[in-house]
Amino acid sequence: MTETEIKNSGQTENPPELDNPITSIPLNEQNQVPPTGKRQALRNVKKQLTDEELAQSGTQKMLLEMLEESESEKDSIKSYVTSFYEADKKAAILGEKINTVKSIEIFFGVGVGLGGAIFGLAPFFWAKDSSYGLICLMIGLCLTIGASIGRAVKI
Repeated sequence: MTETEIKNSGQTENPPELDNPITSIPLNEQNQVPPTGKRQALRNVKKQLTDEELAQSGTQKMLLEMLEESESEKDSIKSYVTSFYEADKKAAILGEKINTVKSIEIFFGVGVGLGGAIFGLAPFFWAKDSSYGLICLMIGLCLTIGASIGRAVKI
């Protein structure tokens, strides 16, 4: 078809644009309103409502429903935050208890180790002098018994 035939038939080379309110808005107006949400489908939707749109009962009901939903979510988040802080306190308390148990275990290990070592050296010192051997037996026995009592009591 020639250009004159196209003009006479009413057809254009480019198809007519669809009446899309989003594409008919000038670019400078599209950039003034921030996009809503993170969804690509809602990227160019305006957040602003006109007075006519706000006056409609359906819009008011939707806004009230959204407000109630956000308040119920806020309440559930508050309860979650409260339970988080309670769990955080319990974790801190249990962490301190574990540190105490570790220190008691270290005390027990050192006490029994030193007591056993001194107790084992008693025959060597007994051969030199019986009083040194007796002192070694007493110190070793006291360290071993003291460490065992400390572990049993767990302050």
